[in-house]
Amino acid sequence: MLSYDPKDYKRREALEGETYTSSSAIHSHSLISNDTKLVASCPQWEPFNEQNGSHLLGILDVVFLFCYAVGVLISGYVAERVNKRYFLSGGMLGIATFTALMGVIYFAKLHNYAYFLIFQMLNGIAQSTGWPTVVAIVSNWFGKSKRGFIMGVWNSHTSLGNMLGSVIPGFWAQGDWGWSFIVPAIIAGFVGVLVFLTLVVSPEEVDCAKPRQNDEDSEESTPDQSADENEQLLDTADTTSPDALQVSRAITLLDALKIEGVISFSLALFFNKLVSYTFLFWLPFYLDNILIGGKRYGGKEAAFLSIFFDIGGIIGGILAGIIIDKTGAKALICVVMLGISVPILFIYQLFGTNSLATNISLMILCGITVNGPYALITTAVSAELGHNPSLRGNQEATATVSAIIDSTGSLGAALGPLLAGFIQPTGWMNVFYTMMASELLSLLSLLFPLKKELKGCCRRRSAERLYSFDQNGRVIASA
Repeated sequence: MLSYDPKDYKRREALEGETYTSSSAIHSHSLISNDTKLVASCPQWEPFNEQNGSHLLGILDVVFLFCYAVGVLISGYVAERVNKRYFLSGGMLGIATFTALMGVIYFAKLHNYAYFLIFQMLNGIAQSTGWPTVVAIVSNWFGKSKRGFIMGVWNSHTSLGNMLGSVIPGFWAQGDWGWSFIVPAIIAGFVGVLVFLTLVVSPEEVDCAKPRQNDEDSEESTPDQSADENEQLLDTADTTSPDALQVSRAITLLDALKIEGVISFSLALFFNKLVSYTFLFWLPFYLDNILIGGKRYGGKEAAFLSIFFDIGGIIGGILAGIIIDKTGAKALICVVMLGISVPILFIYQLFGTNSLATNISLMILCGITVNGPYALITTAVSAELGHNPSLRGNQEATATVSAIIDSTGSLGAALGPLLAGFIQPTGWMNVFYTMMASELLSLLSLLFPLKKELKGCCRRRSAERLYSFDQNGRVIASA
């Protein structure tokens, strides 16, 4: 196994920090764009001061998430075929532009609902460029051995973005709310320029070692080895069939769907993200409308308390990442956490009102068990499936696979808050029953990969009893 030099480590750390910053900026813009309570805090602002104002705001949320879901599918396909640095920085500049134009609504005194609708749609499309691109870039730099932990830490940017997306609008929500869009737009623009000037997409661009991406890779390849391989490909190009050359090209959406596990994990994320985004949008409102320890907390305090769900999400993502690095059992980890989340959700609704400490503790547990699988599926699992051995060495699949999984999950994210809006008038318990049922459906979606995973584990244990292996997995002796 080859070792990295200090410069190699520094480049990987810089890459993780840069993609973390850009992803945090994108995710905070996602919440700001969907923070309909920001506009709702200005009841005099037409057209949201009318009787159907809440309905109009709800449409903006659904339209944004739907455009994001469709856009991310297209973005993943495009990202595999263009320079990812240009694509990501261009997307961030688009986010900055459309977010700023939302802020212009306030200063220009615009009240046309079509204006809100159009720029929510454009913002959703622009923000869809981020996720599949950054997952593909990070997976280029970090191999299978520590991918779970690294991506678990890196994925905490989603929770950080949620927090920033709640805090930043709070400064101006009751006054000049246009600045709640202008300031984040300036931040996104700055990060977009930074990405364009400094981002390195793959190790080969700066002569770093290429990490091992799956169990079939026995060692990491160096730039010199890659060059030798390229020379061999050039020497044999005339005798290589078109089918053989095809493996080096970016795969199609249909080919990505054929990768074993993509459909199962996509469906699992659909139901899991439905629950996660129901919490994201409705938790502050829920906390504002219940008595906790006999006390009712106001809107600002409720918004602060809801952050503990995101803290639980950070813990859950890192914990799931560490376990997958140790076991490789991605389906089993998700199934266990999803299974635990069902009773935790029930207990939270039942006993969360007893005291503030009980509410916070249970909220953190909800974040761990709900957002743990969400973080694992959208990062480490997507990267692993994108480097599946069945691709026969083709590395141009991660963005496409990640796009399919995240796009499917985003449809659930759009459906969750909408369902909660219809169900909530019948009682909060029914909302929690819906989330529990969704977590169960997410679990059921993973039964097939779980079965295969358990069979593979049994075969490996049987082989270990019969054979001895070296550090590269080669047989060195038999029992």
